[in-house]
Amino acid sequence: MKYFKFISIDSKGFTLVEIIVTLVAAGILGAIFIQFMGTALDSSWNSVEIVRDEAGAEALMEQLIAYYVLDINSGVELTNQGALAKIDAYDGSTIEGITITTRYIIFDDVSGNEIEVDPGPTDNLKVVLQAPSQVSPAIRFRHPLTTVLTNSRTTDDPIVPY
Repeated sequence: MKYFKFISIDSKGFTLVEIIVTLVAAGILGAIFIQFMGTALDSSWNSVEIVRDEAGAEALMEQLIAYYVLDINSGVELTNQGALAKIDAYDGSTIEGITITTRYIIFDDVSGNEIEVDPGPTDNLKVVLQAPSQVSPAIRFRHPLTTVLTNSRTTDDPIVPY
């Protein structure tokens, strides 16, 4: 009686050709990825600069508003326009690289558009903060920080916590 031994050839694992093809493909994809990441990393400092400048402008705006609210809530009778005049004194100044521009404005009754009032104070003071660009002096924030402070309260009004 003859016995036949069947040897089963089960393929387990990868062949050398499959491994080489996978390594070559991974190398090519890795080189492409590194090229794109290098380009992104070269310009990533720009985002950090913009965020830093915006945070500085926001901190300065909060400080100006805090001065305004302090003057309004102080209970001390201020001169004509009071707290607005104190904030208007910052017009044209630069604090920590941030330029402050203030303009007295009124609003058109028909369309609601703002109209700049050249000589003289009104009840509305527009405050604009503009941080410098580290990339180019021509490039600044696309939207500078702007707020409108009003002279709608007097020192006799109750204190408002902010």
